[in-house]
Parts: sequence; C-alpha cells; structure tokens
Amino acid sequence: MLSSYFSSVRHIPIDVNLRYKETCVVIHRESKKLIDVKYKEAENGELKNKDLLSLLIDNNKTLPDEEKLTYDELKNQIMTFLIAGHETTNVTTSWALYLLAHHPHHQDLLREELVKAYPDKSQFNPTYDEIHSLEFLNCVLKEGAEIHVGILAVQKSAEIWGPTAEEFDPKRWLDSALIKKINNYNYLLFLNGSRGCIGNKVASAEVKIMLAMLIMNFVYKPIEGFQIKRRALFTPKVDPYLGLDVSIVKS
Repeated sequence: MLSSYFSSVRHIPIDVNLRYKETCVVIHRESKKLIDVKYKEAENGELKNKDLLSLLIDNNKTLPDEEKLTYDELKNQIMTFLIAGHETTNVTTSWALYLLAHHPHHQDLLREELVKAYPDKSQFNPTYDEIHSLEFLNCVLKEGAEIHVGILAVQKSAEIWGPTAEEFDPKRWLDSALIKKINNYNYLLFLNGSRGCIGNKVASAEVKIMLAMLIMNFVYKPIEGFQIKRRALFTPKVDPYLGLDVSIVKS
C-alpha cells in the first residue's frame, strides 16, 4: 500500500518487491504471447473469436493510426482484464457464500429459486438474460456487495437502507420504495462515470453464474467457533479462509 504513494519503495530489494517484479515479468511475457497469436490470426484473416483481446485487435484495425492502441497499451489492457476481472469477482463470491452460510434461510430460498428454474442441474447453461432474470439471486448479489464489497464506508445509511442497514437482508431489494432511493451516489458497487468499471455487466454475470452453480450443488454451514477477519488491500478479502462446512446437496 505504501508503494502507491511512494513509488521508490518498489525498488527496495526485499522479498515482496522481488516477487512482485518476478510476477510482472511472467505476466508481461504471457501477455506478449497472447497478443502475438492474435495479431497473427488477424493477419491471416482467422480472428473469429469474441474474447476481449480479439475484439480490441479487430477494432484497432479500423482506427486511424493516431487513434490505434499501441502494443504496450494492448499489453496493459490484458493486465486490466486479469486483475480487475479476477480479484473482485472472487472476493464478491466468497463473501456471498459466507453470508449465505450464516443465514441458512436465505440460502434455502436461493436454492429453491435455482432448482425451480433449473430442475436438471446438468442442463444449467443460462443465457445472459436468463441469469439476470433470477430475482432472489439478484437480491443476494446486491446485498452481499452492499455489506462487504466496494467502498466499505458507504451503503450503511439507515436513511436510505432502513434500520437493517448493517444486516444481511436480501429481501430489502424487493422493496419498491427503497429502489426509488438508490442512485449512482449511494450505491457504488462498480462506481460510475468515466472511472466506472468497464466490465460491470460481465462481472455481474460471472458472479451470479458461479454463485448459482455453488448453491445448486453444495450446502454451506459455518464451522462453530471459527473466526475470520476482513483483510483489506484493494478489496476486503476473507482472512485466513472462509471456514465453512460444505456438503453435497441431496437430490
């Protein structure tokens, strides 16, 4: 965290900095390989995939030279995809499982909704619209993110969220009066404006799909006496681990 304010700290040859540099070397090397493969596909007219890098390179070909992304800019975009698209979805899913384990009634309600929508778990392959149409799943994600993810000092006002602002209450999102109070300044899960998350729709779908699969297949219960801490860096991680008892859902 200190290096965010004093960049010279990164140059001190201590273990954490050495591992950081080694990690950067690996990521840049692998990023270069990915870009080279995509450029070769583009040159041969074989760039048909719809992944983010393919779309960037394909769009890059249509731009004037002064507007095209440079090689280094493309490489930096891969860093954005990896870091922003991995850390946050992982943390959000973890806290959602933790909260559902400690609120078994809500976990049961979510499982009932999922089983009703997908009686045959092997056929679970939702479209974008289908996964977002699951009402209680939407409520759980929004509520879990409100409590544990994002900017922790906000989304706690009783004037907006009611007397249970500090509690896990997914059903609050079914309250039409509450929904009318919510705007871009009091619910900051993905931030907004020019600095808002560019992948918010993808991230939201990813978390919902992961959470749905986990809840459909497993039951989560807290381990008695196990204590966790919230360790914050970029996102509030679970420390040391979730500490949940996991069992398979009986058909």
